[in-house]
Amino acid sequence: MIGQSAFRCSSSPARRTAFGASVAVAFMAVWTHAAAAAEHPDFSGVWAMVQHSRPGAPFFIPVEPPLSAKGKTLTDDFKAKYDVAHHEANASCVEPGMPTVMWGIGGAAMEIVQQPERITLLSELANQSRRIFLDGRHFPDDFPTQRVGYSIGHWEGDTLVIETRLITEWYAPRWPHSDKMRIVERWSLRDPKDLDIVGLRRDRPPPKIEGQVLVNEMTMSDPVMYVNPKEVVTVIYRRLKDGVMFEDNCSEGIWMEALEKEAKAKAAEQAAK
Repeated sequence: MIGQSAFRCSSSPARRTAFGASVAVAFMAVWTHAAAAAEHPDFSGVWAMVQHSRPGAPFFIPVEPPLSAKGKTLTDDFKAKYDVAHHEANASCVEPGMPTVMWGIGGAAMEIVQQPERITLLSELANQSRRIFLDGRHFPDDFPTQRVGYSIGHWEGDTLVIETRLITEWYAPRWPHSDKMRIVERWSLRDPKDLDIVGLRRDRPPPKIEGQVLVNEMTMSDPVMYVNPKEVVTVIYRRLKDGVMFEDNCSEGIWMEALEKEAKAKAAEQAAK
């Protein structure tokens, strides 16, 4: 109806021709965009980490990189000021964001929602989320740092290349880093038969995998914290059949603990009267 009304309002053949041409261009742009999106691999679904290339650290995360003198000073000062050994961040529902969100500490799953101009990643761990922009934008100059940073991606054939900057500094255990950290990820779908799948627990049989796996080659650099100019971790994920993620109620436990403590204190006060 909108198109018909517009044609009736056009008082000349030239205007009708111009309008028709603009509609054709708009439809062609939409079709081209959709066709281009269909050509790329589909990462949609719920994924769980199968293994990574640097085993040996707690929580099934990769072994941390060697720290520079500056990095050691920053982390040592932080530990001297705060008792992180007895107040572990994860126990208080605080997560360092990138890069550990991609390792699903303790085996937490992640869901990938793929759209032509953006990929949204939802982590089961502390309900963290990432937004990876594929619309050709540049990194902003006035955006604050975030735990998960700011991510921009582009396609190189069947590989999605993602660069993440503006990551909030983290001096506690589990991959400490400064706000100068940069992460480049290369996502691709692979046949597990072409890979050496051993699993996270080397003392157990390797997991059974159906269908393609998602391989994430992560290259991390931090000129402030790390000795090496580049730290590489290759992560492999498998799609979960049921595609179900659980709600993380970590903060509810802390809230209830505070309520219970206060309720016991009131009860003890009343009993003493």
